[in-house]
Amino acid sequence: MSAQLNPYLMLSNTARPALEFYRDIFGGDIEMRTYADVPGTPPESADRVMHATLTTSDNMVLMAADSPEDTAESVPRQIAISISNADADVNQQWWDGLSVGGTVEVPFVKAPWGHRFGMLVDKFGIRWMVSDAD
Repeated sequence: MSAQLNPYLMLSNTARPALEFYRDIFGGDIEMRTYADVPGTPPESADRVMHATLTTSDNMVLMAADSPEDTAESVPRQIAISISNADADVNQQWWDGLSVGGTVEVPFVKAPWGHRFGMLVDKFGIRWMVSDAD
């Protein structure tokens, strides 16, 4: 089996809506386990996501979990998820979807190197870079 590197998002009680949002954009299926599966979990934490995976038809994999309740949400700004597709229309759809409720840092336009590129922070605080080429 070949190696695979997957983004894993640690969110503060937003893993479920985040992965549902990303599924609406990228398609695919979500597999999710909650803390209810862990014996002794307090009832108020049972619905929190312990581990979830979104796998698309293109075999893209995005994982997420809710951080422990005593951990403050902190999204490092030195990390971004970069995504591109050979189909420029697909990239535009991804950009449009990820932009909803987010903050555009660099508009998705033709860059000096000849391809469209843009950068944004989505409504869950995750930084994305979308490009028409690798």
